[in-house]
Amino acid sequence: MNLGQIRDLTLKLVNSYSADGVQLPLSDTADIRLAFNDFLNTAYNKAIQYDPVEAVFSITQNPIPNLLNVYDSFNLKQHLDEDIIVSAIGVKAYYFEVDHPANVYLEENINGVWINLATVVVTGIASFTAYSGLITPSNIANTVRMRFSGSYPYNIRRTALYGYTFASSADIPKFQPYISYPLPSDYIRLNKLVQNSDNRLHQTMIDYSIEKRSLVINYFYSGSFDAYYFKRPDPLVLDTDVPEIQVQNHNYLAYFAAGQWLFSNGQQANGIVLLNLFDGFMREITPAIDEVNSSIVNANNW
Repeated sequence: MNLGQIRDLTLKLVNSYSADGVQLPLSDTADIRLAFNDFLNTAYNKAIQYDPVEAVFSITQNPIPNLLNVYDSFNLKQHLDEDIIVSAIGVKAYYFEVDHPANVYLEENINGVWINLATVVVTGIASFTAYSGLITPSNIANTVRMRFSGSYPYNIRRTALYGYTFASSADIPKFQPYISYPLPSDYIRLNKLVQNSDNRLHQTMIDYSIEKRSLVINYFYSGSFDAYYFKRPDPLVLDTDVPEIQVQNHNYLAYFAAGQWLFSNGQQANGIVLLNLFDGFMREITPAIDEVNSSIVNANNW
């Protein structure tokens, strides 16, 4: 059924569709027609709680390699009175996070002498803040180091040296142990996350979380991920719009719309009867989609 057909059923339920076998003119039902869409979409939003509408969005995760030891680079380190140094060969970009003022130097070893390529002077922070940039060594075969220095204690985490250049510093990947992907605007809740990898792996994931309307996946998982989620459908507006719930449940929406109209227009008893019927119909719905119950685990025992 489309919106127009559900409206016709609503008019019949409130006995405003016809008289003496003749369909009433539009002017006689103008008020209920004006209110109908709001009542219908309220019913629609209630119905999807019992007959959820599923959608899918896909992401690809394949982190750019870090030239440093990945596990150690995620770990927290503390600068006190001695410089902390990490180094690699073939460096073209860097990323790090510190939580207080610091001086960080990117230096190239040229014939045994450390030559400065870039200096990051960090001031005015009191929580972890990310910094990244591009560098151009004179010889890609030379060792480049990132030296954390300064006069005060601070913490360091998530250090990365990349062997690739990027269009701009803004394009340098954030080196995070868990990577966040924004959820669609129509997202209600996640049903399941399926991983598809090049080694023909196809499995339902349990190692993920939902945080601040983002899907968060462990850095160490690579591949394509299909996130099946229950969505909030677009409102029904046009006469030709069709609800996305199961076809056999379309006519139930008219019972709610009719009940609301009667209840709001002095026929509370009749309105309650129809609203109770709607509630009963909802409880009898068999969803077309099986929900997946999953728990969150930590694959790396962090």
